[in-house]
Amino acid sequence: MRENVWRFFDVQYPDGSNPIEGWYQNLSEEARDAFNKLLKNHRKTENPQEWIGFKRFLKGKQLQKERIWEWWFVADGRQYRVFGKFWQGERKQAILLAGCYHKGEIYTPSNVFESACKRSRDLSEGRAQPSEREVKEDI
Repeated sequence: MRENVWRFFDVQYPDGSNPIEGWYQNLSEEARDAFNKLLKNHRKTENPQEWIGFKRFLKGKQLQKERIWEWWFVADGRQYRVFGKFWQGERKQAILLAGCYHKGEIYTPSNVFESACKRSRDLSEGRAQPSEREVKEDI
C-alpha cells in the first residue's frame, strides 16, 4: 500500500533541528489539525496539482530553479502557506521546506522564500536529510 500513497518529509539537519516541525509545534491546535488534514487528504490524491491545498509552483529565478510549490490552508481566521518540492527521482515523495502566515502580499516570516530555497539546496548538497513526517490517519 505504501507505493500507492504520497509520503511527506521534513528537512532534518545533522544537529537534529527540523524547521517544519518547529513551525508545526508553534501552530495552534486548529492550525495543526488543518495541516494534518491536508497531509491525510493529499496522501491518496494521485496528481499533486489536484491536491486541495495546492496553489501553484512559485515564480522567481531561484524558486523556479528549485521547483518549489505552495500549499495553503486557513485556520484561526488566517491564511497559512507551506512550501515544498518533489523529491528528485522518487515517485510520490514530497519534501516540506517552510511554513508561514500570509495576508495580502505579506508573508510572515518575510524571509520564507529564501529559507525554502536554502533548505532545498541543503538537501541537494547533503547538508540536510529528509525525515519522514508521520501522517495522522485518525483526524
